[in-house]
Amino acid sequence: MARATNITNNSVPKRTVKKPKKTFKRRLFSAFLALGYIYISSSLLIFKGPFQSLKDYAIESIVSSHHPQLWLGLFSLNTVSNKEIQQYTNTAYGTTPVPTTPLDPTKLKDYKNITDNTIQVEDYQGKTFSAKIMLIRDPKRVKVAVTSQMGKVGETVSEMVRENHAVAGINGGSFQDVGWHGTGGNPQGTTIHNGQVIVQGGDGNVIGITRNGDLISGNYSIKKLQEFGVDEALSFDPILVKDGVGMLQSSGGRGYAPRTAIGQKEDGTIIFIVTDGRMIHGPQNLGASLRDVQDLMLQYGAITAINLDGGSSSTMVYNGKLVNEPTDVLGERKVATAFIVMPE
Repeated sequence: MARATNITNNSVPKRTVKKPKKTFKRRLFSAFLALGYIYISSSLLIFKGPFQSLKDYAIESIVSSHHPQLWLGLFSLNTVSNKEIQQYTNTAYGTTPVPTTPLDPTKLKDYKNITDNTIQVEDYQGKTFSAKIMLIRDPKRVKVAVTSQMGKVGETVSEMVRENHAVAGINGGSFQDVGWHGTGGNPQGTTIHNGQVIVQGGDGNVIGITRNGDLISGNYSIKKLQEFGVDEALSFDPILVKDGVGMLQSSGGRGYAPRTAIGQKEDGTIIFIVTDGRMIHGPQNLGASLRDVQDLMLQYGAITAINLDGGSSSTMVYNGKLVNEPTDVLGERKVATAFIVMPE
């Protein structure tokens, strides 16, 4: 009788059963949930939390940007009412008092004999921003440039500098878009170039340069500007320095952002300042407050200084190159006006 042979399973390799891993979709879903939680909790903390100064900083920074209601709706989850937005907007634009002391034409300064064509560009590092400072020794070289496509679309500062055969420039005043075709189609406020009135604005602060190179600022009519001999002018606010005295006692109420400003020293030297912001160079670069720019102007000896359009408009160009790094995602933003520096 044949003997049965026992066959064991020892010769058959055992299969290792692996625990199923999370699928890619599950991991992605978990990541979205985590990001959503962070987004919602951060928004509620900033805009509905107990830290009023944090809320003020966030809203003031956003209302000074392009399309503030869109960004506030996105970041605040629509927890900020239209009434609150208007209150912050009023604080950011137009509540800084414009000195109303009449300008005595006999006290206008005369810099027509300056022949020094020196231009210097310097760097400055603040606590929350870095800045480019341009010093133009002869103020008569500074002119206003206006987009060549006015009523349609603006131009970059680089384009205005190039078209006018200038050597330098910074962005200028406020503007209005035209039918969503692009930015900077129409300058807002009084705008004058070479003595010609391009736009006749209503009430508001005017920044003017006389034919003798004196930088003035205030709420002046076209008639008054012509009496003062102003050949170049545009509009923005607030006034930062008047008669060598800083006008802002607080931060200025517009948060921290890229800034542009123009000023003048006692000897006639024009000061251009452009700061960075919105963390373009990292978290330490939040931007500058209006008070920061005012104090920097005073540090450089300004007797007159005025804030210009800021945010993603802030641009400085010199010798055909961008000196700063604009925060607009498309690079240089198209604007309506600029202050440019003509050749020697």
